[in-house]
Amino acid sequence: MFLSSLSIKRPVMVSMGLLAFLVFGIMAYFSLTLDMMPEVEIGVVTVQTIYPGAGPKEIEMQISKKIEDAVATVSKIDVLQSYSMEGVSFVTVRFKIGKDPDIANQEIKDKVNAILNDLPKDAHLPVVQKFDIGAFPIVEMVLTGKQSMTQLYEIADKQLKDRLSQIEGVARVNITGGEKREIRVELDNRVVFQNSISLPQLAQILAVQNLDMPGGHFQQRSQEYSVRLKGEFDRVETINNLEIPTSYGVKKVGQLAKVRDTGAEVRERTIYFDNINKIRENHVVLLSVLKSSGGNTVAMAKLIKKELPAIEQDLPAGSHLTLVRDASLFIESSVEDTLSNIIMGIILTSLVLLFFLHDLRSA
Repeated sequence: MFLSSLSIKRPVMVSMGLLAFLVFGIMAYFSLTLDMMPEVEIGVVTVQTIYPGAGPKEIEMQISKKIEDAVATVSKIDVLQSYSMEGVSFVTVRFKIGKDPDIANQEIKDKVNAILNDLPKDAHLPVVQKFDIGAFPIVEMVLTGKQSMTQLYEIADKQLKDRLSQIEGVARVNITGGEKREIRVELDNRVVFQNSISLPQLAQILAVQNLDMPGGHFQQRSQEYSVRLKGEFDRVETINNLEIPTSYGVKKVGQLAKVRDTGAEVRERTIYFDNINKIRENHVVLLSVLKSSGGNTVAMAKLIKKELPAIEQDLPAGSHLTLVRDASLFIESSVEDTLSNIIMGIILTSLVLLFFLHDLRSA
């Protein structure tokens, strides 16, 4: 009764109040982020460490156990689990409800950084990540071209990945497929035994020679110059001419081994199928774009599609970038369907009121 009597006695005030709610509702609608699922923060942090060539037992004793002992002192831990597999350690830390995921992530990073010197030297740096339930690709593109798989991977990694990462709302870009460039030094078993070559020593020599080192600086009059010792290999011939010690004296690498500029072993391959146009592409690299936490999926996808023509113009001749998946289309369709249902509900409600009240103004 209060609202009805107030509406009759103060129609202008009520109309202005409704108008204010309408204006703020419109402003909120345009400022809200559009996504398929609501943003949910789960208190789970993962630590992944890669140790090439190590078995599960070595992974458990030399990496997983040390990381578990280090992070166990963090407060409000609910479950601490580790998985030691061939060449990789995966530690999962789940926190109790109420723990800030960002603070938990930073605390785990600090604990892991404190034991880096205790981990094996050949192990990669541990990757600490906060689990994000919405970290799935929003936009996926395939890069095709006449270039080799190694060249396509270089284009995707050196050019496209950096370009796409600069777009607002993009968290990271994952690359699947292609062949990463690799320089292989292949030795025959007979040559190794005949010359008594120490493979660990050969690996150390190659690693030490393939370095650019700072050499200090010197001052001449009022100018100061920096000195850098350039040692990184720039050609295969440089590796062939590198001298290594053997039981029969110093020999060049090219005399003992075959040095090849090739691609790394392919563990993930991408094949593109277009059933509509009956197209199959084996010579492709897949780029998956993930949005940042709290980012607007629809806005980010629009920015990417806007930049695609300019990005494709900068590609080498014969290569093409094709958009194959856009998750924002389904979200936009869902929003449009919801709005149409709201409008339809308003229209039907007005018609029902008009039918029973027989008064257009009241309806």
